[in-house]
Amino acid sequence: MWTRRLLVCFILTLTTLYALATPRVFPANVKRGVLSADVFPQVLINGQMQRLSPGAKIIGKQNTIILTSVLMNNAYTVNYTVDAQGFIDRIWILTDEELAVSQ
Repeated sequence: MWTRRLLVCFILTLTTLYALATPRVFPANVKRGVLSADVFPQVLINGQMQRLSPGAKIIGKQNTIILTSVLMNNAYTVNYTVDAQGFIDRIWILTDEELAVSQ
């Protein structure tokens, strides 16, 4: 019984480490900008007011979804995509390694 639990923990650890080591892949239509939060559902990207789409996702540096309230009073370099209506539907806050890669 003990060895089975140990084996399961080992396998879960390996899969978690693999997920952490995998770089994020961004879509081909991604744009880069500097984001600062405004009054929800609006954000400021590169000095221009933009609107978030309903159901927009903001993905943090740890690849987790974060709330817009976390963005207040800070500026972040991000990659983002725009939907067919011109609203921002996905935002990725970039890590230092991703910032080093030119777009």
